[in-house]
Amino acid sequence: MKDSMVGRFCLAKLDEMIEVVSALDDETANTVPDLPDANSAYQILSHCLGMARQWTAEHVLDESTGRDRAAEFRAQGEVADLVARARMSRDQIAGDLARMEPGMQVPGRPGADSFWSHDVEGILLHVLEELCQHLGHLEITRDLVSDRP
Repeated sequence: MKDSMVGRFCLAKLDEMIEVVSALDDETANTVPDLPDANSAYQILSHCLGMARQWTAEHVLDESTGRDRAAEFRAQGEVADLVARARMSRDQIAGDLARMEPGMQVPGRPGADSFWSHDVEGILLHVLEELCQHLGHLEITRDLVSDRP
């Protein structure tokens, strides 16, 4: 699925997220907006890296990622470190995509009865959906915690 349109969109949305966070300083990237259950830009990108890799590597290719979802929402640190990790994760996801075949069936997961969760195209559409949603969250978060008008 290296040339998959949906896969390319997933990578493009990750690139946009990386660009947003890389433009922030460490303090701003780690600031949580004063809203209920909000997350920092750093946490949102951390979460999306874990989410995307879990779906591509674990659910499609049956390879463990060791993801700690709860830790993604506690994450904090330097922007440069996160951006480096994000670029590495993006490359891993691109590699995952290159190993997928159109129509590839995905082993069923307990409790996964969603129509999209049983083949690679459905899972990639779900990843794209989540990345688009969280890109919006990230942009709003950036605007709330920065000096942007």
